[in-house]
Amino acid sequence: MTFSVAKVATWLHQVDKSRAVVGWWPEQFATDDERLAYKVQDAFLKKQMVKQGPLVGYKIALTSPQILAQTGLKGPAYGPIRKKRVFEHKATVRADRWTRLGAELEIILTVNADVPAPKGKPYDKDSIAQYVGSARAGFELIEDRGADYSRLAVNPLIMDAGWNGGSLLAKPNKDWAKLDLGNLNGSVSFDGKVVREGHSGDVLGHCYNALAWLANKLGDHGKRLKKGMIVSTGSMVACQFVPPGSTATGRIEGLGEVTLKYELPK
Repeated sequence: MTFSVAKVATWLHQVDKSRAVVGWWPEQFATDDERLAYKVQDAFLKKQMVKQGPLVGYKIALTSPQILAQTGLKGPAYGPIRKKRVFEHKATVRADRWTRLGAELEIILTVNADVPAPKGKPYDKDSIAQYVGSARAGFELIEDRGADYSRLAVNPLIMDAGWNGGSLLAKPNKDWAKLDLGNLNGSVSFDGKVVREGHSGDVLGHCYNALAWLANKLGDHGKRLKKGMIVSTGSMVACQFVPPGSTATGRIEGLGEVTLKYELPK
Protein backbone atom coordinates (compact mmCIF):
# COMPACT_ATOMS: atom_id res chain seq x y z
CA MET A 1 0.00 0.00 0.00
CA THR A 2 1.32 3.44 -0.97
CA PHE A 3 1.93 5.71 2.01
CA SER A 4 -0.47 8.65 1.97
CA VAL A 5 0.25 11.75 4.07
CA ALA A 6 -3.39 12.85 3.80
CA LYS A 7 -4.77 9.46 4.88
CA VAL A 8 -2.52 9.26 7.93
CA ALA A 9 -3.38 12.83 8.96
CA THR A 10 -7.09 12.10 8.58
CA TRP A 11 -6.77 8.93 10.65
CA LEU A 12 -4.91 10.83 13.37
CA HIS A 13 -7.60 13.49 13.40
CA GLN A 14 -10.27 10.83 13.86
CA VAL A 15 -8.27 9.19 16.65
CA ASP A 16 -7.86 12.56 18.34
CA LYS A 17 -11.57 13.38 18.20
CA SER A 18 -12.64 9.98 19.50
CA ARG A 19 -9.87 9.73 22.15
CA ALA A 20 -9.13 6.24 20.87
CA VAL A 21 -6.44 4.09 22.42
CA VAL A 22 -3.53 3.46 20.04
CA GLY A 23 -1.41 0.85 21.77
CA TRP A 24 0.92 0.59 18.81
CA TRP A 25 1.10 2.20 15.40
CA PRO A 26 -0.81 0.59 12.49
CA GLU A 27 1.62 -1.05 10.09
CA GLN A 28 0.01 0.53 7.02
CA PHE A 29 0.77 4.02 8.38
CA ALA A 30 4.39 3.34 9.32
CA THR A 31 7.37 4.96 7.63
CA ASP A 32 11.13 5.05 8.17
CA ASP A 33 11.35 8.45 6.46
CA GLU A 34 11.64 11.23 9.07
CA ARG A 35 10.88 14.01 6.58
CA LEU A 36 7.72 12.20 5.56
CA ALA A 37 6.75 11.91 9.23
CA TYR A 38 7.07 15.69 9.63
CA LYS A 39 4.92 16.19 6.52
CA VAL A 40 2.20 14.15 8.23
CA GLN A 41 2.65 16.31 11.34
CA ASP A 42 2.11 19.44 9.23
CA ALA A 43 -1.01 17.97 7.64
CA PHE A 44 -2.39 16.89 11.02
CA LEU A 45 -1.65 20.35 12.43
CA LYS A 46 -3.85 21.96 9.77
CA LYS A 47 -6.74 19.82 11.00
CA GLN A 48 -5.98 20.53 14.68
CA MET A 49 -5.87 24.28 14.14
CA VAL A 50 -9.54 24.45 13.20
CA LYS A 51 -10.55 24.06 16.86
CA GLN A 52 -7.26 24.37 18.74
CA GLY A 53 -6.06 27.62 17.20
CA PRO A 54 -2.94 28.60 15.24
CA LEU A 55 0.63 27.51 15.77
CA VAL A 56 2.22 29.49 18.64
CA GLY A 57 5.37 27.49 19.26
CA TYR A 58 7.01 24.10 19.48
CA LYS A 59 7.73 21.35 21.98
CA ILE A 60 10.95 19.39 21.89
CA ALA A 61 10.80 15.70 22.75
CA LEU A 62 13.36 13.08 23.71
CA THR A 63 16.01 15.37 25.21
CA SER A 64 16.88 13.85 28.61
CA PRO A 65 18.09 10.49 29.99
CA GLN A 66 14.89 9.92 31.99
CA ILE A 67 12.73 10.30 28.88
CA LEU A 68 15.05 8.25 26.67
CA ALA A 69 15.07 5.45 29.23
CA GLN A 70 11.30 5.57 29.58
CA THR A 71 10.59 5.43 25.84
CA GLY A 72 13.58 3.52 24.49
CA LEU A 73 13.77 6.09 21.69
CA LYS A 74 16.51 8.35 20.39
CA GLY A 75 15.88 12.04 19.83
CA PRO A 76 15.35 14.90 19.72
CA ALA A 77 12.14 15.53 17.81
CA TYR A 78 9.71 18.45 17.70
CA GLY A 79 5.96 18.99 17.65
CA PRO A 80 3.58 21.95 17.33
CA ILE A 81 1.93 23.90 20.17
CA ARG A 82 -1.52 25.33 19.39
CA LYS A 83 -2.84 28.58 20.87
CA LYS A 84 -5.96 27.22 22.58
CA ARG A 85 -3.88 24.52 24.28
CA VAL A 86 -1.69 27.02 26.16
CA PHE A 87 -2.68 27.64 29.79
CA GLU A 88 -1.40 30.03 32.44
CA HIS A 89 -0.25 29.06 35.93
CA LYS A 90 -3.23 26.92 36.97
CA ALA A 91 -5.45 24.75 34.83
CA THR A 92 -8.20 22.18 35.20
CA VAL A 93 -8.75 19.50 32.59
CA ARG A 94 -11.37 16.75 32.54
CA ALA A 95 -10.34 13.14 32.62
CA ASP A 96 -12.99 12.10 30.09
CA ARG A 97 -11.37 14.33 27.47
CA TRP A 98 -8.01 12.56 27.50
CA THR A 99 -6.99 9.02 26.61
CA ARG A 100 -4.05 9.16 29.02
CA LEU A 101 -2.67 12.38 30.47
CA GLY A 102 1.01 12.75 31.25
CA ALA A 103 2.84 15.72 32.77
CA GLU A 104 6.41 16.59 31.81
CA LEU A 105 8.38 19.22 33.74
CA GLU A 106 10.07 21.68 31.41
CA ILE A 107 11.71 25.05 31.05
CA ILE A 108 9.58 26.99 28.56
CA LEU A 109 11.29 29.79 26.65
CA THR A 110 9.80 32.68 24.71
CA VAL A 111 11.35 33.95 21.50
CA ASN A 112 11.98 37.71 21.39
CA ALA A 113 12.62 38.11 17.64
CA ASP A 114 12.28 36.19 14.39
CA VAL A 115 15.13 33.68 14.21
CA PRO A 116 16.79 33.63 10.78
CA ALA A 117 17.58 30.31 9.19
CA PRO A 118 21.13 29.27 10.15
CA LYS A 119 23.73 30.40 7.65
CA GLY A 120 27.28 29.14 7.40
CA LYS A 121 27.17 27.22 10.67
CA PRO A 122 24.36 25.91 12.87
CA TYR A 123 23.13 27.68 15.98
CA ASP A 124 24.64 26.66 19.27
CA LYS A 125 24.00 27.53 22.91
CA ASP A 126 25.78 30.88 22.65
CA SER A 127 24.52 32.10 19.28
CA ILE A 128 20.87 31.27 20.03
CA ALA A 129 20.89 33.03 23.42
CA GLN A 130 20.18 36.47 21.92
CA TYR A 131 16.74 35.25 20.81
CA VAL A 132 15.54 34.24 24.29
CA GLY A 133 13.03 36.68 25.74
CA SER A 134 12.11 34.85 28.94
CA ALA A 135 12.13 31.52 30.73
CA ARG A 136 9.40 29.97 32.85
CA ALA A 137 8.69 26.69 34.55
CA GLY A 138 5.96 24.64 32.97
CA PHE A 139 4.24 21.38 32.29
CA GLU A 140 3.91 19.93 28.87
CA LEU A 141 0.64 18.01 28.86
CA ILE A 142 1.20 14.72 27.08
CA GLU A 143 -1.50 12.80 25.23
CA ASP A 144 0.11 9.45 24.45
CA ARG A 145 -3.17 7.71 23.52
CA GLY A 146 -2.42 4.80 25.85
CA ALA A 147 0.68 3.79 23.89
CA ASP A 148 2.53 0.56 24.61
CA TYR A 149 5.98 1.83 25.61
CA SER A 150 7.62 -1.48 24.73
CA ARG A 151 6.68 -0.96 21.07
CA LEU A 152 7.40 2.72 20.42
CA ALA A 153 9.02 4.21 17.34
CA VAL A 154 10.03 7.83 16.87
CA ASN A 155 8.28 8.59 13.56
CA PRO A 156 4.76 7.85 14.87
CA LEU A 157 5.53 10.22 17.75
CA ILE A 158 6.56 12.88 15.24
CA MET A 159 3.44 12.38 13.13
CA ASP A 160 1.18 12.63 16.18
CA ALA A 161 2.24 16.21 17.04
CA GLY A 162 4.96 14.91 19.34
CA TRP A 163 2.09 13.86 21.66
CA ASN A 164 1.63 17.51 22.63
CA GLY A 165 -1.73 17.96 24.32
CA GLY A 166 -1.04 21.37 25.80
CA SER A 167 1.38 23.62 27.66
CA LEU A 168 0.92 25.04 31.17
CA LEU A 169 3.16 28.01 31.96
CA ALA A 170 4.16 29.37 35.35
CA LYS A 171 3.80 33.06 36.13
CA PRO A 172 6.46 35.22 34.46
CA ASN A 173 9.63 35.75 36.49
CA LYS A 174 11.35 39.10 35.88
CA ASP A 175 14.58 37.75 37.42
CA TRP A 176 14.85 34.67 35.20
CA ALA A 177 18.04 35.91 33.50
CA LYS A 178 19.88 35.87 36.83
CA LEU A 179 19.41 32.11 37.10
CA ASP A 180 21.75 29.42 35.83
CA LEU A 181 19.18 27.68 33.65
CA GLY A 182 21.47 24.69 33.21
CA ASN A 183 21.69 24.01 36.93
CA LEU A 184 18.19 24.01 38.42
CA ASN A 185 16.40 21.27 40.34
CA GLY A 186 12.78 20.45 39.74
CA SER A 187 10.04 18.16 40.99
CA VAL A 188 6.61 16.81 40.14
CA SER A 189 4.09 16.21 42.94
CA PHE A 190 0.70 14.54 43.03
CA ASP A 191 -1.60 15.84 45.77
CA GLY A 192 1.38 17.29 47.62
CA LYS A 193 3.62 14.20 47.46
CA VAL A 194 6.76 14.36 45.33
CA VAL A 195 6.72 11.56 42.75
CA ARG A 196 9.71 12.51 40.58
CA GLU A 197 12.68 14.84 40.67
CA GLY A 198 15.02 16.02 37.94
CA HIS A 199 17.67 18.50 36.92
CA SER A 200 17.58 21.07 34.13
CA GLY A 201 21.10 20.19 33.02
CA ASP A 202 19.86 16.78 31.93
CA VAL A 203 18.04 18.41 28.99
CA LEU A 204 20.86 18.35 26.41
CA GLY A 205 23.09 20.03 29.01
CA HIS A 206 21.15 23.31 28.87
CA CYS A 207 17.76 24.43 27.56
CA TYR A 208 19.54 26.76 25.09
CA ASN A 209 21.10 23.69 23.46
CA ALA A 210 17.58 22.37 22.92
CA LEU A 211 16.50 25.71 21.44
CA ALA A 212 19.52 25.74 19.12
CA TRP A 213 18.71 22.20 17.96
CA LEU A 214 15.15 23.29 17.18
CA ALA A 215 16.20 26.40 15.24
CA ASN A 216 18.57 24.28 13.15
CA LYS A 217 16.04 21.52 12.53
CA LEU A 218 13.29 23.96 11.58
CA GLY A 219 15.69 25.67 9.19
CA ASP A 220 16.39 22.31 7.58
CA HIS A 221 12.63 21.91 7.09
CA GLY A 222 12.09 25.38 5.63
CA LYS A 223 10.50 26.71 8.84
CA ARG A 224 11.68 29.10 11.53
CA LEU A 225 10.99 30.36 14.99
CA LYS A 226 9.11 33.65 15.08
CA LYS A 227 8.85 36.46 17.60
CA GLY A 228 6.44 35.64 20.41
CA MET A 229 6.60 31.88 20.02
CA ILE A 230 7.05 29.64 23.03
CA VAL A 231 9.37 26.64 23.08
CA SER A 232 8.94 23.82 25.57
CA THR A 233 12.52 22.61 25.70
CA GLY A 234 12.14 19.04 26.93
CA SER A 235 11.35 17.28 30.16
CA MET A 236 13.86 16.99 32.98
CA VAL A 237 11.86 14.04 34.36
CA ALA A 238 10.21 10.95 32.93
CA CYS A 239 6.61 11.53 31.92
CA GLN A 240 4.36 11.24 34.97
CA PHE A 241 0.87 9.93 34.29
CA VAL A 242 -1.63 11.93 36.33
CA PRO A 243 -4.21 9.86 38.25
CA PRO A 244 -7.76 11.06 37.48
CA GLY A 245 -9.11 13.12 40.37
CA SER A 246 -5.67 14.28 41.52
CA THR A 247 -3.76 17.56 41.36
CA ALA A 248 -0.27 17.68 39.86
CA THR A 249 2.23 20.40 40.75
CA GLY A 250 5.45 21.12 38.90
CA ARG A 251 8.23 23.21 40.42
CA ILE A 252 11.57 24.40 39.12
CA GLU A 253 13.70 26.30 41.61
CA GLY A 254 13.73 30.01 40.85
CA LEU A 255 11.30 29.68 37.93
CA GLY A 256 8.12 29.04 39.88
CA GLU A 257 5.43 26.40 39.73
CA VAL A 258 2.33 25.24 37.87
CA THR A 259 -0.74 23.42 39.13
CA LEU A 260 -2.83 21.01 37.08
CA LYS A 261 -6.10 19.61 38.37
CA TYR A 262 -7.18 16.44 36.60
CA GLU A 263 -10.87 16.52 37.25
CA LEU A 264 -13.12 13.47 37.26
CA PRO A 265 -16.11 13.75 34.89
CA LYS A 266 -19.26 15.02 36.51
